[in-house]
Amino acid sequence: MSDLKIQDILFCAAFAGEIDKLKSDPRIHTLEAGIGELEAAINLQKYLSDPSTWKPKAILGIGSAGVYNWIPRKEWEGKFGISKVFANYQIAFLDKKIRLPESMTFKYEFPDLQFPFDGNDFVESATNGTGSVTLEDLSPRALERIKGESLGFENMEAFGLAKVCNLFNIPFGTIFALTNKVGPKGSEEWKLSWRKHSDRLQEKILSYL
Repeated sequence: MSDLKIQDILFCAAFAGEIDKLKSDPRIHTLEAGIGELEAAINLQKYLSDPSTWKPKAILGIGSAGVYNWIPRKEWEGKFGISKVFANYQIAFLDKKIRLPESMTFKYEFPDLQFPFDGNDFVESATNGTGSVTLEDLSPRALERIKGESLGFENMEAFGLAKVCNLFNIPFGTIFALTNKVGPKGSEEWKLSWRKHSDRLQEKILSYL
């Protein structure tokens, strides 16, 4: 177990439903950062730049993530995902349908972060912080790249939060409810399951207080 305490962490979620239970406990610090990598990054940077705000020892993104199909469902269903490696690969970029400048930074890693959680309930993998939700099965080219870099999870806010934490030199990671398989039915599966899994995730975190 890490020496990092739950009370030392700022939990950043996309919307209120992902942190409502945590927010009700005065010992826990939360931020509703907004949906998507840009909005999440702007709001976290605004928070950290305010000299009057409490400054965390670490920041964890909390919410939900889809799981790429190279990880069998039996290995993640009913568990929680944790990450400390974050990439920003748009699926169209991996399929060479769009071009991005080579000078851009596509990955951040936080190897020194020690999660204050342990046990078989947690699955660790890198997260692909996309700007949107993937609604198609991945092409062989994209799947090879995703699997080759051990990117197991997909989440819309993670990379934006990671970029800001790198800028401020603050340890960063994520803890996700693993709600769905990435692909054509992913959004519908998420809609049916996110509330239940979010409650489980928040209750799990509270159990570590």
